[in-house]
Amino acid sequence: MKSKQKINEDRAAVYLAEHHKEISNEIRELSAHKNFAGILQAVVNLIRCLLEKGEFTKITRHIRYIGWIYQRGNDYIRYIIENLFVRSFEGIRRRCSPNQWQQLYTEIPKPFQVVYLTQNNIIIQKIKI
Repeated sequence: MKSKQKINEDRAAVYLAEHHKEISNEIRELSAHKNFAGILQAVVNLIRCLLEKGEFTKITRHIRYIGWIYQRGNDYIRYIIENLFVRSFEGIRRRCSPNQWQQLYTEIPKPFQVVYLTQNNIIIQKIKI
C-alpha cells in the first residue's frame, strides 16, 4: 500500500495562491523566493484586514483552508504553520470582542486549538517563573 505524499512548500504555495485570490500575486512572488514563512505572513495580514472589515465568514474559511494544508503538510509546513500562523491567533483574539473571539474560536480546526492552547500554557508558565 502506497502512503500519501505530504504537501511540501511549493505545492502548498500553489494551493494557497489558488485559494487566496486577493493575495495570489504576492504568494507567487514569495514562492519564487522560497519564502513559505512570508506566504503565511501574507495570509495572516489578509486575515487581519478581513477582521477590520468584520468579515468573519471569510476569516473562518481561510483558517480552515490552512488547517487542511496543515493536516496534509510535511514537517516543515506544520512547523511554520504552528509557529507563525497559529501564534497569530493571540493577536486576532485581542482585536476581537469576547463574543467575536468565541464564535471564531469554535470554527478553528481542533488541531489548531490544541497547538494554540499549548503555546499559551507555555507562555503562562514562563511568566510565572
